[in-house]
Amino acid sequence: MANRTKRPVVTVPPPLPGTPKDTTTERSSRTDAVLVAALTAVLLAWFAGPFVIRGIGFPLGPDAPVYLWWTRLAGAEGLSAPERAGVPALALVLGGTLHLPLVAITAALEIVFGVGVGLASAALLRAGRRDRVAWMLAGLLAGAFAVHLAAGYLANLVFAALFLASAATLAEGAHRGPAAAAGLLAAAGFAHPLFFLLGILILLAAALLAWQADRAEARRVGAAVSGAGAVLGIGLLALLAGPGPPAVDTSKDAFLRRAGLGADLRGAYLGRFLQHWPRYVQWASLPLAVMGLLGTVGYVGRFLLAWGVALVVGVLAGLATGAFPADRFLTFGYVVPILAAIGVIRLWWGLRRRPVLAWLAAVGLVAAMLGGALLAWSRQPPFIDRQQIAEVTVAGRYAAATPTGTPLLFRVDSGDAATTFLATQAANLIRAALPPDRIRDVYVVVPPLTGSTALSPRNARERRALVFFYDRDAARAIRAAAQPPLLFDLLAFDAPGYGSELSCPELSCQGDRGPMQEVAPGVRVDASHPAPVLAPVDPLGASSPADAVVAALAALALIGAVGYGWARTLTPDRPLALLLCPLLGAAALMLSGIILERLGLPLTGWVGPTAVSALAGLSGYAGLIVLQRPALA
Repeated sequence: MANRTKRPVVTVPPPLPGTPKDTTTERSSRTDAVLVAALTAVLLAWFAGPFVIRGIGFPLGPDAPVYLWWTRLAGAEGLSAPERAGVPALALVLGGTLHLPLVAITAALEIVFGVGVGLASAALLRAGRRDRVAWMLAGLLAGAFAVHLAAGYLANLVFAALFLASAATLAEGAHRGPAAAAGLLAAAGFAHPLFFLLGILILLAAALLAWQADRAEARRVGAAVSGAGAVLGIGLLALLAGPGPPAVDTSKDAFLRRAGLGADLRGAYLGRFLQHWPRYVQWASLPLAVMGLLGTVGYVGRFLLAWGVALVVGVLAGLATGAFPADRFLTFGYVVPILAAIGVIRLWWGLRRRPVLAWLAAVGLVAAMLGGALLAWSRQPPFIDRQQIAEVTVAGRYAAATPTGTPLLFRVDSGDAATTFLATQAANLIRAALPPDRIRDVYVVVPPLTGSTALSPRNARERRALVFFYDRDAARAIRAAAQPPLLFDLLAFDAPGYGSELSCPELSCQGDRGPMQEVAPGVRVDASHPAPVLAPVDPLGASSPADAVVAALAALALIGAVGYGWARTLTPDRPLALLLCPLLGAAALMLSGIILERLGLPLTGWVGPTAVSALAGLSGYAGLIVLQRPALA
């Protein structure tokens, strides 16, 4: 058997006390800091590109309107009101501190945390003592792969970035690593509590794998998991105080689940997986990931192995049971691009005696993996447009003239099989653009099937369920209200039926109410409507590509500045601190915001958010000064 050439591992001992710093080490650290800045700039350009090139001023993806109305509701009623408090808390703090509109901040979060996934992935391999080519390439590939969650799935995206950062702090091996990991994990749990359970299972599996080889490592992971669970548990209990989340459908999946259409939901999950999985997993990445796993040892190897097993088991279980969407596991599979980066390097070393072939293979495979992500990101549409916002804003002037608690009914119909998706999507966008104190009053009604509507049996079944459940919801609200409902018909959400009279047989909304009246282009209101208020009340407003990019740069600068003190308390490695500081800053802002809001500090306006930012940032630098004091003495 031929001797295999191994790459030499060079370790540089720290300088003795009182001796000059090693200039080679300092030069290497500066070079790595420049590389961190370059990686950040490349990922910023990658995620901001569609906003600039395509002139998009709204956040991308179907779930973006949900986060808009969750955040507005949280500002009006408190963090107990949204279903998940993490992203609304962070959005309120960033928006208030930076004096930026919510639409721009939400788009900025998609950009910033897409970048954050790349930085955290790079930090994981750097903390695991991989060379700079490995951690740079992992950051690039994993960051590019984040487009699949950046397309509106903000809670999942924020969770993924913070989860990776927590793993990196544990890989760093410092005695303060478990505390930092616990804070990052707790913040990730506030962003998405269900995925928190998955993250904990991955970490516990990694700890179990380490039990025989390195019990100190297993104890570090266990301490981080225990600390995160305690913080998250206390926080979730505190969030029970106050108004609870509205009982509404935020997605088509949620409606199908509520309507008891389990077979249709499982079919939707399977169809989505079959349609989308080629864009999530490029064939080239799979064998490279296996090669990377075979070349990875220690904590990082055990962590990535546990994640890979969880990915495979999750996808298979989702496909077999239909209990959850299997494609969501694929979009969370950052273990694949991270390992693929290591696999590319191993392949290059295996072919290094043929340098032309080695470079062609490495560059070609990386380009193939980036190409799939670029294609998906460049085609991702926004699910919000200016016409929709403008029409709902007009409707909001009439809604604001009625007492709070008046049911606001909006007719929605696409005229085809997409009505189920449109109904939930329209409800989310209407809630986002109405005055925040009227979010709970929104109800969507769907006209019944007509003889001319040709739908498949499955779509017809969904349509009948929509008519029944949404009429029932509205009827209950009307019976409970002290005043009659106000009816709206907006062209943006009812193109086929705009101009016809609202038909909702189960509701007391017909009779002597009179015909609908067009009060603005594309906006018809019930004839019994009151006079509208003169100006929109707390309108959602629009944004521009420049607003989104400026907000992303400002948000990244703020969370980086807040987190750098915390990062330097964790590690003396400046490039690693630069990689981790945005994630530690985001976690500090989120946790501080939730704690202070629960103690009575409002997160609306600028005073509360600025106080949160100051506390989160200054406490990190104060800790750094305290820790450095013995060395200075």
